[in-house]
Amino acid sequence: MTAGWTQLAPRDAQMYWLTERIGNDQYLLYCFDGAHGTPESLRRLVARRSALIPDLCVKLREVPRNLDYPYWVPRPFGPDQIVEHQLPDSDWSGFTAAMGELLTDELDARSTPWRLHMFRDVAGAPWCESGVGSIAVLQISHALADGRQASTIARALFGSQDPPVPTVRRAPSRLPDGVLVARGLGRLPLRVAMTFVRGVQAFRAQREIERLTSAGELPAPTVGQQLTKVNSRPGPTRVVRMIVLPAAELRSSEVTVTIMVLTAISSALAEYLTGHGGTVDRLGAELPVASHPRANVKNNFRNVGVDLFPDEPDVVTRAQRIAAALAERRSRADNPLFAAQSRVGSVLAAPMLRHEVANYPFDGIPPTVSGNTVVSSVFRGAGDLELDGGTVRFTAGFPSLSPVMGLTHGIHGIGDTVTVTITTSPDVMPDVDDYEALLRRSIADVVGVFDERARGTRPSTEGVAMAATGEAELQELTASKGLVFAQSGTDEQPIYQLWEQFPQETVQAVGKVILSNATLSEAIRVARDYTKPAS
Repeated sequence: MTAGWTQLAPRDAQMYWLTERIGNDQYLLYCFDGAHGTPESLRRLVARRSALIPDLCVKLREVPRNLDYPYWVPRPFGPDQIVEHQLPDSDWSGFTAAMGELLTDELDARSTPWRLHMFRDVAGAPWCESGVGSIAVLQISHALADGRQASTIARALFGSQDPPVPTVRRAPSRLPDGVLVARGLGRLPLRVAMTFVRGVQAFRAQREIERLTSAGELPAPTVGQQLTKVNSRPGPTRVVRMIVLPAAELRSSEVTVTIMVLTAISSALAEYLTGHGGTVDRLGAELPVASHPRANVKNNFRNVGVDLFPDEPDVVTRAQRIAAALAERRSRADNPLFAAQSRVGSVLAAPMLRHEVANYPFDGIPPTVSGNTVVSSVFRGAGDLELDGGTVRFTAGFPSLSPVMGLTHGIHGIGDTVTVTITTSPDVMPDVDDYEALLRRSIADVVGVFDERARGTRPSTEGVAMAATGEAELQELTASKGLVFAQSGTDEQPIYQLWEQFPQETVQAVGKVILSNATLSEAIRVARDYTKPAS
């Protein structure tokens, strides 16, 4: 039920070799409401489904001394590919702590390139009407799939119907190491020659890129961002936070969901860094964007750096500038001249690429970075996935950290929800809850601005400074007792709301309302009274 041996493309082998230096496994989270199955029923389902998904029927086999690129070889489903987790605290906060720990557990693709983790009966899981959620986390090697392909695999695994039976090809008998080594040595001269030829082509392409850039016919390369507090070594520990939102709140006729969230991140991250003594003149994000699929290549994406314009006070203008910057970066990266450069890597001899990965100075601190945070955005389709009788409510992803990238964000949608994730480390961001609160508020602010525009009015950004002192006092008061406030209306005539608890489902609170449609002074007075000790 599986294809025969398939050799990894150089790009995919590079992703595999990188795991020795930097963890890059993908973790696709799906939360199901109403699931009532057992570990045994899940195991039967996954065993049956995975046998119908060719990418889940393999493991990696290396060639001795890396004289050639590794192969995907057949392996059957086994008990090591499902892990049932028992949480010490089976509530939402207990799960998020466990999720952070899971991000440090990397796969060995030589044993299995994927594993399904199951967390059952998580109390307080967002968007679950039953009050508890069953959370499945599909961990998958980046050598096996990029973000889009991993989502496709998950959809086949959790779909309402079994995937179609794949075309069966006879797998060859096990090849001895000597045959693999001979193959690799036989290909070396041709690969070296092709590398030289394509290197010359890449050099000529680079000269043409420079000419077109100088002539203004090609967007100039982005200028690197200065390192900030979050561009530091993350250490071994990971923490995550998830903000689950109704997709309708983030949809706008003017900008995409990705641009909406990037605009919010620009405000939240700038405020966080400023609050920690940083000077924020510029900020940028590094985004993986899809590239044209190539035959036999699993990873079809590239990274682009996009300015976030935190110095632009007008929210709509900032969103438009971010959208234009992203379009410009894509336009440059899509130029066929850059394909000539990437084609060099596609013929590079395995020992050369392996040596390059093993000796790349990841421990060095560069003077600039392409982005101060990584933001990965993937839409995972309709909300029709099922597991053990439960229906999917939301999905999430957690872009990996690296030596100079201590904060990443995910934007992952399915059906009617979008989840914005924060992945960081206590070494980089010991106060992640503060940053989460900033991001929640920033998302609400951006959504509010675009809602106003949709209703035909444009809020002015003047007067924000006048309310800053009062809002700072209100924020301190509410934070001290676990309250939450939100501002709506216009900046000329803002109105405030207070709730007893901070929401998990949406940017709109769902706990007990303390105050609504109040002025700033009224909100401060009520918060002060609420925080007084009972007499």
